[in-house]
Amino acid sequence: MHWAWIEQLTAGDLLIEGPEAHHLLHVLRMKTGSRLTVFDGSGRFANAVVVDAGRRDVRITAELVQEIGNPHFGQLTVAAAPPKGDRLRTMVEKLTEIGVHRLVLLETERSVTAPGETRVEKLRTSVIAACKQARRPQLMEILPLTELPQVLQTAVTQQLTTFVAHPGPATTRNCSAPTENSLLLIGPEGGFTDAEIHSISATSAQFLTWPGTILRTETAAVVFAAMLLNAPATTGHR
Repeated sequence: MHWAWIEQLTAGDLLIEGPEAHHLLHVLRMKTGSRLTVFDGSGRFANAVVVDAGRRDVRITAELVQEIGNPHFGQLTVAAAPPKGDRLRTMVEKLTEIGVHRLVLLETERSVTAPGETRVEKLRTSVIAACKQARRPQLMEILPLTELPQVLQTAVTQQLTTFVAHPGPATTRNCSAPTENSLLLIGPEGGFTDAEIHSISATSAQFLTWPGTILRTETAAVVFAAMLLNAPATTGHR
């Protein structure tokens, strides 16, 4: 069943307009009687039926609204230096698909690009599309460009379990799934500077590395996020 995003979801009659309606009408060719699933990005979703397919909007009737329960893993925030061009959009799509809770666009000493608010809004559109494809009812949050010291301070204040992808010896080889809120740091092209690694180390971060090769930023973000989200859970310290 196809999925569609709606800003406010309640049971009963609803109106879908704008790009979502265009997609339903002109791409999916939905007509009166077609069935779909609608979600609002907060974790709420419902099965629905099209009751009127107009030229520019779609009227639906949503059935019982459901809400996803707590995932088997904790909320994972990925703070990643944004790569250039479409590589950033690809990273956003894949992190959304695998279940990352939040993406922070990370500003570092070697950052190569600085997405503005307009670009961030376009990325949020990519999040919605990825959620529909992956059948994920909760949108991944995207935070605008944030300097590394601020991210580290937040990690300390909120007592986040912090991981950092960095070439070299790994302090954590067999990761267990985050059972609480966790942070994964991904550096830019060229990696973190020595000074940045020193600051990260001061937070007792656990270092992760991929054996044998150096991963591009967007690849590292997806690989290590998936590693953390899908590792066996444990009640002990990682």
